[in-house]
Amino acid sequence: MANIRTEIFHFLEAEASATAASIVDFGLALGLVYGHILPYTWSNIIGVIMGGITNCLLNSRYVFRGHGRNKKDIAFRYFVVWLGSMCINGLGTNGVTALMGARWFVVVKSVIAFLVAVGFNYPLQRGFVFKSKEVKK
Repeated sequence: MANIRTEIFHFLEAEASATAASIVDFGLALGLVYGHILPYTWSNIIGVIMGGITNCLLNSRYVFRGHGRNKKDIAFRYFVVWLGSMCINGLGTNGVTALMGARWFVVVKSVIAFLVAVGFNYPLQRGFVFKSKEVKK
C-alpha cells in the first residue's frame, strides 16, 4: 500500500510541474492569439516550446530527483520525448481546431494537453527521461 501511495504522490508532483508548465504554455499562446500578435498556429507552437522548457527544468530539479543522470543525458532524453509531445500537442490542437473552428481553440487545446500529459508525457518521463541510472559494479 505504501508503494501505491508513493506512486500517487509522485504522479501528483509531476502533474503540479505540468500545471506550472501549462500556465506558461497557455499564457503565452492565449496572450499571443488574443493580443492579435500571432495566429493560433504559431502561438500554439511557441507556447508548447516554452512550456516544455519549463516542465523539463521543474521535473529535473524538483520531481524526479536522485536519478543519477547528467544534465546532457536528461536534456537529450527530454528533447526526444518533448518532440513527440510537441508534435501530438501541436498537430492535434491545430488539426482539431481547423476542423471545429478557431472559436474552439481553448477547449481543443485543453483536451489535447490533458490527454498528452497523462497518456504520453508522464509515462515516458518516469520510465525513460528520468529513469534511475543503473550503477555499474
